[in-house]
Amino acid sequence: MQNLLVRDCRREDLSAILKIEKESFPDPWGRELLEKELSLSFSWFIVAEVDGEVVGYLVAWIVGDSCELNRIAVTPCMRSRGVGKRLLYELINYCKNRNVKEIFLEVRESNLNAIKLYGSSGFEKISVRKNYYVRVSAFIYRLKLDKGGENAQG
Repeated sequence: MQNLLVRDCRREDLSAILKIEKESFPDPWGRELLEKELSLSFSWFIVAEVDGEVVGYLVAWIVGDSCELNRIAVTPCMRSRGVGKRLLYELINYCKNRNVKEIFLEVRESNLNAIKLYGSSGFEKISVRKNYYVRVSAFIYRLKLDKGGENAQG
């Protein structure tokens, strides 16, 4: 997508992000939690923007040489258009530039689109947390990073 811009999240983006949260998750994050993410020194919070409109975002924690992807979402009308893949690509490259060795994430077993995205980006399922999301299990994925850029596709 040619007019896709990825940039750091700003406080004025939070209203758009709250809308995407409600459209994307059965347990959406609230404004207070999103504001806290903006203030954490180890949190990396980016947005994807098309023609000045926030269409997706990603929140990850980077501590030492490890990263945990906490949230990634794209507004429904922009899904399957490369926005999520681009956000994930940006995270992978950001981590590589900071000598992060592994990225971890968890995903609902029923979220097939996300599972496909993670698999196509080099993540491997390493574990299952049974009934993690009240009667729905979570799959734990890991991406081991190398210096050569083999696992990041933009």
